[in-house]
Amino acid sequence: MNRLRLATVLALAALLPAARSDAQAWAYPAFQPPRVITREYNFGIADTDRGGTSLVFQWREQSGPATQFSFDLGIADTEGRNSDLIVFGGIALGHRLGSATDEVPIDFLLTGGVYLAIGDRTFFRLPVGLSLGHRFALDGSMALTPYVHPRVSIDVCNNCGGSDIGLAFDLGASFELSRSVAIRAAAVFSGSDSFDGDGFGISLAWTPPSLARRR
Repeated sequence: MNRLRLATVLALAALLPAARSDAQAWAYPAFQPPRVITREYNFGIADTDRGGTSLVFQWREQSGPATQFSFDLGIADTEGRNSDLIVFGGIALGHRLGSATDEVPIDFLLTGGVYLAIGDRTFFRLPVGLSLGHRFALDGSMALTPYVHPRVSIDVCNNCGGSDIGLAFDLGASFELSRSVAIRAAAVFSGSDSFDGDGFGISLAWTPPSLARRR
């Protein structure tokens, strides 16, 4: 199992210099730590080159011992386009490949999804990725989880050159203030033939106290 995890990481890393990059439905970080979350409501804001300012709401829900669903919905203000407003959304699935051990102190979460952005152009994306990092317990119920989240995607645009293979790369951290509340920050490195989306985002994640547990 450890060899499979390592091979997956190396395969994704090898793709980094070989592909153009894209984000989720639009140019914003995925805000996805490498662990399955019981239930979470995440409110984020991001700003990227030419992708503009995005507001996104994410709902994550555990659907099995090692799986979760997530739903994204948001809008982006994109100055310089024919239509400044982009509406985007999507659904994703996360599956835990492995949890940190003394031998391999890294959590692995496989991710995949279907995303759509509608405005003066329509973008359709099918990303597959791997979120990996480690949770460091701090005082009390606080914890810090630095992580990386590369994603390879099939991207289709109806008015900007057809389909392409892209890649997004998030470098982020999740700071748990308590078992219910976490603040996340992430840099996203993304772009395509139609726009560049390198930028930064921050979010506030909340889990209902009745469902909160140590992650």
